Amino acid sequence: MKRTISVLAVITGALGATLTGIGPASADTPAVDCSTGGYTRVLNSYVPSNIERPAVDGHSYNIGGPSAYTYEVCLDIPDTETFTIEVRIWSNGSQTVFRDDRPGDKVFRYSIGPNSFWQVYGTLTGPGSTYVYYTWNEKQLAA
Repeated sequence: MKRTISVLAVITGALGATLTGIGPASADTPAVDCSTGGYTRVLNSYVPSNIERPAVDGHSYNIGGPSAYTYEVCLDIPDTETFTIEVRIWSNGSQTVFRDDRPGDKVFRYSIGPNSFWQVYGTLTGPGSTYVYYTWNEKQLAA
């Protein structure tokens, strides 16, 4: 479940949230290896294919404190599948959405402003009427 990547940045100024993704690139770029990223939280789970599910990060709701946070996620899935991730962030009555629908393994970052609330949704595309397994590797970075 390795995939070639390079850096693709997506920056959203709304609500003080900065969102970045790391996307596919040429063959000379190293493959995604979640075991070398120093991730402090690992979730092994599964989802039914082709259905949007909340809490794919293992948390029904996420509530931030008075500080800003940045999360880096390394997502390990079957190479032939696509796991579309959508992070919905609410802060001060406004909503920001980060979406990453690249196929295969991927690394992405999203930042949360102070006193924000967010949920992570996912849709794993795969064979119909099946469960597809994934590993969610996460670490918190300085904002």
